[in-house]
Amino acid sequence: MRGPVDRIAAYVDDLIHNRRPRRFKASAEEMQALQRLGRQLRSQMEPRRVHESVSRRALLRTAGFAAAAGVAGAVIERTIAAQPLGQQSTLMPDHGTWRAVAAVADVPAGQALRFSSGPVEGVVVNDSGTIKAVSAVCTHQGCLLLLDAAAHRLRCPCHPTVFSMTGKLLSYQLATPPANLPTLQARVRDGQIEVLVV
Repeated sequence: MRGPVDRIAAYVDDLIHNRRPRRFKASAEEMQALQRLGRQLRSQMEPRRVHESVSRRALLRTAGFAAAAGVAGAVIERTIAAQPLGQQSTLMPDHGTWRAVAAVADVPAGQALRFSSGPVEGVVVNDSGTIKAVSAVCTHQGCLLLLDAAAHRLRCPCHPTVFSMTGKLLSYQLATPPANLPTLQARVRDGQIEVLVV
């Protein structure tokens, strides 16, 4: 059975390939993600001041990833909403598979690397020789976090919120503190860093 992220991704894939999207009964979260996708597409289709050529396919792909990330953010938010303040949860997909996201050699000690694997957005970190992974989706509104490698931080582009490379909340300017980033299961196998994803 496909989850919400898979259904949104399939919908966007149909649009990208000029197919009529398959019908599905959308949850409230999926409806919100699709509405955000529609708003983003409309705003991107407005005449540009600077002459840039953006293909319809690239536009749909970018907006689709944003919509899928929004759904993933909502799922993550629901998953970690019950966790006590200051604690960190681990995302455990029901039917996950291990997927290589980087070579160990690409992430030296003290460094991090952003990855995208299907609907999972994350960061792998070499913490003094121990490989760890955290979600790269902000726990406030599901925005994709930016990796600030020089400062060893993850920053939210939607609001001034900063997380450590291991997912701990460092600073925020919101009415209530967002939860720490959930960790992802990671392992090293045959020189590759693998993360358990849906």
